[in-house]
Amino acid sequence: MQINAIIFDLGGTLIEYAGPFDGWPALETPGFAAAYAYLQNEGVELPAFELVRDKGFGMLPGRWQMAMSGERNLRLAELLAEVLAACGVTAVSPQIISAASRKYENAVCAQAHPLAAAAETLAELKIQGYKIGLLSNTMFTGQAHMADLHRFGLADYFDTLLFSADAAKWKPNAAPYLQVADELGVVAETAVFVGDDPVNDILGGQRAGMRTIHIKSNERFPTLPTIKPDAQIISLTELPELLLRWNNGTN
Repeated sequence: MQINAIIFDLGGTLIEYAGPFDGWPALETPGFAAAYAYLQNEGVELPAFELVRDKGFGMLPGRWQMAMSGERNLRLAELLAEVLAACGVTAVSPQIISAASRKYENAVCAQAHPLAAAAETLAELKIQGYKIGLLSNTMFTGQAHMADLHRFGLADYFDTLLFSADAAKWKPNAAPYLQVADELGVVAETAVFVGDDPVNDILGGQRAGMRTIHIKSNERFPTLPTIKPDAQIISLTELPELLLRWNNGTN
């Protein structure tokens, strides 16, 4: 079946957010620091930063898992409120929490950079006639990531975008993949999902009935022998030729 659409993950696939940190949740450190500084400036009485940061690191994996399982959505502002409550800080207005979450987003996004040839690859795929979508697991607002896409010259290539916290739909469940395919006007069997996470990207894409391409852009995720993508690439520059070969019936 001919491939009509390419759907991309965001972090680690088109834009790298890790900055100087080796992995998650450590890469969230600048966000917690920025939110903490803002709250202090607003007169909120806080315990030591290290306590707040470590509470956040401790809560994030479990909250992320709850979101992926469909048990409960995860939004950054709600997470910050939960972290503060766990530190004994409860008398903070929603407006202050919301503003602190924007400071958090800005700090993490400030350390981001696009992967090599991201814009060039998207441009080539557009020339080849593919519809292009984006599906990102993120507790940030879609608005924050749209700012990144515009900043790096990537936004205009996408026909549709879905950010998990906004939609309350998370990978690796099939629903968000199928929603993006539907918004692109294609069936899942004619779409390819490209991502760096073997579980959230590759397994999820397979659950939705899509072909999958694993981009090995970092070492954050272990190799899982039970999850086998249709192809693996190291650089985005490999993608247009690979898709062309598949549509020509060659490997």
